[in-house]
Amino acid sequence: MRKTILKIAEAVLNLPTAPFREHAVRDFIRDFCRARGIAVRQDEMGNLLVTYGGGFRGNPVLAFAAHMDHPGFIITKNSRRGVASALVYGAVEKEYFVGARVRVFTTAGEVTGRVISTRFNTRRMRERVKLEVRGNVRKGDPAMWDLAPFRIKGSRLYSRACDDLVGCVSILAMLDALRRRRERKKVIGIFTVAEEGGLHGAIGLCVKRRLPKKAHLIAIETSRELPAAGIGDGVVIRVGDMLSIFRPEMTAFMVHAARRLAAEDPAFRFQRKLMDGGICESTIYDAFGYMNGAVCVPLGNYHNRNFERKRIEAEYVSTDDLENMVKLFLAMVERVRDLPSFLNPPVPKYREERRRLGERCFWKRR
Repeated sequence: MRKTILKIAEAVLNLPTAPFREHAVRDFIRDFCRARGIAVRQDEMGNLLVTYGGGFRGNPVLAFAAHMDHPGFIITKNSRRGVASALVYGAVEKEYFVGARVRVFTTAGEVTGRVISTRFNTRRMRERVKLEVRGNVRKGDPAMWDLAPFRIKGSRLYSRACDDLVGCVSILAMLDALRRRRERKKVIGIFTVAEEGGLHGAIGLCVKRRLPKKAHLIAIETSRELPAAGIGDGVVIRVGDMLSIFRPEMTAFMVHAARRLAAEDPAFRFQRKLMDGGICESTIYDAFGYMNGAVCVPLGNYHNRNFERKRIEAEYVSTDDLENMVKLFLAMVERVRDLPSFLNPPVPKYREERRRLGERCFWKRR
């Protein structure tokens, strides 16, 4: 399984992306799914909804969601005399910018450059920079940090854009495995735009009512590594983020599937943690009333920030965690018939016991 996951990861992570400029990733996902007979639909914002096994009925429907963008730039004016301006999307502090190298993706090819000045308005959340570029760039071109797109070192995967292309990779790997296994269940994949610009893709899906109301949503992320949730310690069943606690019913179902899988597969490792280093799309889905949960893998150099050196570097995740995330998704699909018992649990029954010294105890009936 890992070989297949990394093959997909190499293809996806080599693609350019930025908020509102996800077209290369979107085109790859569309072609990947259509080549496997998986239905694809695109909304007016550019979000993709893909459906595996649309004709299968009789089980709750799981919908796995990841975003196709990563913190990046959009050129706002054509370059002149080797200088261009750009709008910044994504939470990265001002001190990381000046001197950092960038790569602009134009219709004529890739152009390298560096940040030479910043103009941030923190009150209005408008962040702009000036770039020194070694070629012509035009208004609307996307740009990313000039870092290696894909590198494996030991048990870690390094990339300029793990967040959240690794989440997209995990869904594609799951869909590929479902097709090869000929799984007879309906499963939805959701790929959103502009998450780093303010969760706009997920909000648009909810406002426009593009999501099946009965779908059970799982938001997928690479989330900042925390002291209690380390890289390599297993895929994380995410209890909540910086703003929200997600539905305990979905969390309980995911833990149930993970425990069953761990009993069958000694190599599988998982964690159940509150990952409050950032905000994810489950906060939006929860606000709109969807039954939702979240899964992530711990991420190093979150948003390309080496917090100790205060400079831009590649993000990284554990390949073990990534493989375990895909395994967990497949286990959830396999055990989806168990989900209703977690959504509508019976009221527990207890028997009362009175003891000789006046103790009154209650014991749960099985």
